[in-house]
Amino acid sequence: MDFILAIDQGSTHTRAAVADLEGRILGVARSFGACHAYDGMERAMQAVRQAVASAREKAGLIKSPARLLFAGMTGADWPDEYHLLQSALLGLGESQQVRVVNDSIIALRGGTSRPYGVILIAGTGGNCAVRAPSGKEWIYHYYQEPDLQGGGALGTRALIAVFRSFTGREPETLLTPLVLAHYGLNTVDDLCRRYYAGRLERVSDLAPLVFRAASSGDSVAENILRSFGEGYVELAVVAMRRLGILDLEIEVVLSGSVFKGESPWLIHTIERGILAAAPRARLVNARYEPLVGAVILGLEALGVPLSETIHAHLEDSARSWELIRNVDG
Repeated sequence: MDFILAIDQGSTHTRAAVADLEGRILGVARSFGACHAYDGMERAMQAVRQAVASAREKAGLIKSPARLLFAGMTGADWPDEYHLLQSALLGLGESQQVRVVNDSIIALRGGTSRPYGVILIAGTGGNCAVRAPSGKEWIYHYYQEPDLQGGGALGTRALIAVFRSFTGREPETLLTPLVLAHYGLNTVDDLCRRYYAGRLERVSDLAPLVFRAASSGDSVAENILRSFGEGYVELAVVAMRRLGILDLEIEVVLSGSVFKGESPWLIHTIERGILAAAPRARLVNARYEPLVGAVILGLEALGVPLSETIHAHLEDSARSWELIRNVDG
């Protein structure tokens, strides 16, 4: 039986799926996360090997080689890294044909109804990627500045706002008592000393506090979300202009926990900014987990037309394997 292997490797987990050429996902498995750039290629491939072996077992296809292994990999940031990862994946012996993309691209394809679109990622970290109808891509990678790196950046902005408020350069803010209570501290002096001594853990956990304060009408928190959103708008609009697709009817996928915050300030800022430059754009939540995006891209790479039947198979099997992110579509 012809089938493909799809891989989604990130720093928190590695997932593998086996799918036939009719769009049925036959087996899904998960192993530990890894990034070849930080953990070493051997460990990254060990994670892939483990996930693939388990997915094959669930699909009942233990020995047969796959027609294609399509992998979305964290750490695929520089041109030479794509070749390194492709060679390493070929070395696993799972398929004689391997394609590698950055993991943001499979997340994008898991959220769009077309082969092209925009994705804004704001989880613990962040990224922005754009894919044109021609297949040309632009991904920010390391060129996305630290103060736009998802929840970690929002948490840092919250801390800086507390410090600025304490010194009189910002108005009083609800963030001060919220952040102090979060860390169990009594004074901003304690907070500041711990921060600059590198003794504050998981600053990204402060991101929900920014949304909580903004939903209570805190102007400092609202300004943080507005500025953060404007930064993401700039990323998307400049990349879309670069690829000449500002006038297209295009989906902008929001992916990551930051976009689930309780205040609407961030989403409204992004929507207004993008529509001002690309009036036919539409913000959407990702329908599928990135692993499904890898399956779809694998089928497209083999030239398989994505018929209504294949879409139905993908939908049904993704649901059965709990790979649907946005239940309402």
